[in-house]
Amino acid sequence: MTTLLTVENLRVRYPTRTGIIEAVRGVSFTLGRERLGIVGESGSGKSQTGRAIMGLTPPHALITADRLNFNGIDLLSVSARERRSLRGKRIAMVLQDPKYSLDPVMTIGRQITETLRTHEKVSRAEARDRAMAMLEAVQIRDPGRVYDLHPHEVSGGMGQRVMIAMMLIAGPELLIADEPTSALDVTVQLDVLEIMDKLVSERGMGLIFVSHDLRLVSSFCDRVIVMYAGKVVEELKASELSNAQHPYTRGLLNCMPIIGESRHPLPVLDRKPEWAA
Repeated sequence: MTTLLTVENLRVRYPTRTGIIEAVRGVSFTLGRERLGIVGESGSGKSQTGRAIMGLTPPHALITADRLNFNGIDLLSVSARERRSLRGKRIAMVLQDPKYSLDPVMTIGRQITETLRTHEKVSRAEARDRAMAMLEAVQIRDPGRVYDLHPHEVSGGMGQRVMIAMMLIAGPELLIADEPTSALDVTVQLDVLEIMDKLVSERGMGLIFVSHDLRLVSSFCDRVIVMYAGKVVEELKASELSNAQHPYTRGLLNCMPIIGESRHPLPVLDRKPEWAA
């Protein structure tokens, strides 16, 4: 399998008045043309890992790594201009909440075409046609109507599909999806997952799927990385997640409700200091 992304000993640190906060501590993994899930509690460093790969961390963040390589490109040494040309064109990220990620004063169509025309020299007419086709590809039934709407005029599920369309319009090789289904109901979740699964299989993309939902990740992804306190504590095949060995992963699995069983109250995760060492 061709390796698209190599991450070795990635660290993300933030200077504060009281000292250095380490958000990501020595994360390492590789990604091919597959679906890689990153799971863990809030604050475990999942999103910070994705943002560091994209180059979307705040300017005061300290980013270091032994290797951060995308398809032969050293992401730590490229210029800001080269990084911008990669972002959106070859690497894209679907952020968690479309209501805060989309510009409220721009129509949906204008935002999608702006992304395309930033990276490709196309006419307005061609950009509109491709945006309409992409909206249709993410299963929006009336793309012509949605194209002219503003973000506040669409539902959460449709807003999430719009974000996916915007990130895919330029044909990226790597997509980072940060909690893309967290605010959606179950039926819309399945639609969004089906869209991403189809794009990975048809386009040969690499997908990093960031989530806190272990059951969802185990059924959708190929491999899973479990993070705790900014570091990777376990990596295994998604189909083998139920056989995880690390006590943190076992604790997360044990906290999930099981249909047909009376578990009240649900078990509470008993964190151990050595997990964060």
